[in-house]
Amino acid sequence: MSLGNNIKNILFDVDGTLLDSRRDIAAAQLWTFRQFGIDTLKPEDIYPLIGKPLAETFTALLPQRLHDRIPEAGLIYRDYYRAHAFETTTLFPGVLDTVAALKAKGIRLATATTKSTETTAKVLAHYGIAEYFSHVQGTDNGVFKPDPFIINTILTAMKWHRGETLMVGDTDKDIDVGRNAGVLTCGVTYGTFSREQMAALNPDWIIDHISDLLRIVR
Repeated sequence: MSLGNNIKNILFDVDGTLLDSRRDIAAAQLWTFRQFGIDTLKPEDIYPLIGKPLAETFTALLPQRLHDRIPEAGLIYRDYYRAHAFETTTLFPGVLDTVAALKAKGIRLATATTKSTETTAKVLAHYGIAEYFSHVQGTDNGVFKPDPFIINTILTAMKWHRGETLMVGDTDKDIDVGRNAGVLTCGVTYGTFSREQMAALNPDWIIDHISDLLRIVR
């Protein structure tokens, strides 16, 4: 699409888009479930829910009798995950080179993630890519994607234009939040959703490797 030539800003989801973090996230959630006596779940039960708000995940997987303890489960998960977040997590192949190349092209980068802003900043710094981002934005107020609040917050803070902005992510939440905010959308197929699942969402672009973004903004 020729629209790609107008892109000046790219917003990235983090887990499943920049970071291959699903094993650490699943391990932390499984540990949390065990604290409530639930030991029958497997990582494969967690993977499809990564990127969703914690309360949504716990509502789906905790028995109804434990739903009143979902806020407690969230606190337990966050404490455990913060201590174990970097055990198996890695950048997806090509992320470092791609974000560096995008910045060199004059493209401005930001995050739009369900992680907190504080955690996101720590993660970007840990993996050596913080310097390439003009703005780090997480979800700190309980308003989650696909509500456009997070993108509207970024655009307002940075004075970026919607028509020059691309949202990149690996799930329906990412495509829907971009569409709801009136920005362009790009789905990746190496995270949570397959190419077929992503195609059903009809984003503006679908890519199989993050370096394909360099062709979109050429």
